[in-house]
Amino acid sequence: MADPTDAFSTLDDFLLSLADGISSAQDELARAGSLGPPGRQYAYHLPRVEFELRMNLRVVEDAVLSDRYRSLRLNRSNDKHLLFKPVTSDVASSTLDIAAVVRGAFVAVPANGGLPGTVIRTAVDAGDPRAPIVRVTVGNTAGEPLAGLEVQFNVDREESAALTRVGGRTLVLAPDTGFERGAVTTDAGGVAPSVLRIGSGQGSCMLALTVDAAGRTETLVYEVTS
Repeated sequence: MADPTDAFSTLDDFLLSLADGISSAQDELARAGSLGPPGRQYAYHLPRVEFELRMNLRVVEDAVLSDRYRSLRLNRSNDKHLLFKPVTSDVASSTLDIAAVVRGAFVAVPANGGLPGTVIRTAVDAGDPRAPIVRVTVGNTAGEPLAGLEVQFNVDREESAALTRVGGRTLVLAPDTGFERGAVTTDAGGVAPSVLRIGSGQGSCMLALTVDAAGRTETLVYEVTS
């Protein structure tokens, strides 16, 4: 016989399922508006979705659930958890469970707090193949440069080795191969450059260059020829 506790779940599972359904519905509404004839295209948006969940509650003692939420609650006094199950139409409560109503609302919030999104552009000036310049330009979708933003430059050794291996070669990274400056702050124009120094003993290879800025990571591939 199945354990009756299997029918119960945690509240976050229900809320995440609701959020996923709302997101899917919003995507369908957006597509429906964009498919209209020219001049009669409308954008549909769900600004607020209210919900009410009639649930049965049950307290269980489960070490697996404690491990699941270990990062949120480091120090737990016990392994007791509160589980939820939707109330069916013919049962409002039971002698083992507590009937409860959970009410709430999902409210649409503009991405990035309503501010223009960040745009990152990268370019490589290989005028000097042994000292190419990786130039990063950071701005926003309104066309404004973002000054004072830290940009980090690195050589991804593992990815570089994998790319070089695809070409039938083995990566041996020279100790003096790397960026002159690992962190550069964008200037008034939103530009942050850094020179990639290719060591004197560096053989031919493929280098994976990572650029981190504004919480995003971009990867460039630079080929070193002997």
